[in-house]
Amino acid sequence: MELTDTYKRKWKLWMMLTALAAIAVIGAACGSDEPEVKATINLSDTQFESLWINNAVAEFVIEAAYGNPVEAIQMTTPIMQTSLANGDIDINMELWQQNIIDWHDEEIANGTIENLGMTYEGGPQFFIVPTYTAEEFGIVTIEDMKKPEVVAALADPEDPSKGAFINCVSGWQCAEINRAKFQAYGLDEFYNIITLGSTGAMDAGLQGPQIAKQHTFGYYWAPTSLYGSYDWTIVEEPAYTAACWDEVIIGRDDASYTPAEACAYESLPIDKGINTGLRETAPDVVAMLEKMMVGISPISKTAAWALENDVDVSADKIATAKYYLENFEDSWTQWMDDDAVKAVKEALAAL
Repeated sequence: MELTDTYKRKWKLWMMLTALAAIAVIGAACGSDEPEVKATINLSDTQFESLWINNAVAEFVIEAAYGNPVEAIQMTTPIMQTSLANGDIDINMELWQQNIIDWHDEEIANGTIENLGMTYEGGPQFFIVPTYTAEEFGIVTIEDMKKPEVVAALADPEDPSKGAFINCVSGWQCAEINRAKFQAYGLDEFYNIITLGSTGAMDAGLQGPQIAKQHTFGYYWAPTSLYGSYDWTIVEEPAYTAACWDEVIIGRDDASYTPAEACAYESLPIDKGINTGLRETAPDVVAMLEKMMVGISPISKTAAWALENDVDVSADKIATAKYYLENFEDSWTQWMDDDAVKAVKEALAAL
C-alpha cells in the first residue's frame, strides 16, 4: 500500500507539471499580458552640473515615455570614451567633442558611436578671474596674468612663490589641455596648476574667494550656475585657429611637449552621442534623442533655480527634471509623439 501511494503522488505531480508546461506553451503562443521587460539604458556621468541636468531630464523622459530603466554611471572622460565605444554605456548627453576630437572622429568612422546632434548651443570654456580682480590690476589678456602684483595677489598658500590656478577636474581632458596651454603661454613659470578631484572642490576654489571678495584664477565654462551667479571677467586669449589647436592637442597628449602656440577654446555646440547598438535595442529612444535639444538658456535657468532653492542636481534628479519639464514644455513636447508626451505628463502629475 505504501508503494502504491507513493506512485500515485508521483503520478499526480507529473500530471500537474505536464499541465502547467502546456499552459505555458499556449500562453507563449497566444501572447502574454505581462509587460515587456526593456533593456536598461546607461548614461555617462562625468560629474558636472549641466550634464546632471541633462541626464535628469533624459532619465525621466526615457523611463516615463519608453519604459526603459535608466542608470547614470559615474566615470572619468577617458573611461567614458572606452565605455561608449564598447557599449558599456549607451548615451553621453554632452560629448564636448572639441576636447576629444580625434577619438570622436575615429570612433564615428569605425561605426562604434553616433553623434545625434546638439544638446545645447555653443558651450564656451575659458580662464576667469573675479571682475573686481580684473579691475584692480588691469587684467585684460593672458600676458597681464604675469604681472608680479597679480601673481602675488593669487599666491598659492602651499607655495607663495607662485600663484595658484584652479584647473578643471582630474580625469577631464580639459585638465591636460589647460596644462599644455599654460606651457605655451609661459604661465607655468608663474603659477602652480591645482588639479582637484571633484567639481565640488573646483567650485569651492572659485566660489569661496568670490564670496569673501578675495582673488582667484581658474578654468570654467557655461552654462553653469557658478558662472552665472557672480561677476567674472574672461581673460582674453589669442583667437582660436585650427593650426593653433593642433599644437595644443600635441601638448595635451605629451606633457614633455611645449606647444609652439596656444589659443582660446573654440565655442562649439555641445552634442549628444550614443553607442550604435542603441539603435537596435531602443530605436524609439534614439528617435527621441535625435530631436532632443535642451537649450543653453533653459539649462542655465534650471541651474539658477537649483542654486536659489538649494537643490542638489546631482542627487535630486526627479526635482530637477520636474522643474525643466514643467517650465519648458514648448521645447520637450517637440521631441516625441503624442503618446509619449501624454506618458510624460501623467508621470509628472503623479509626483
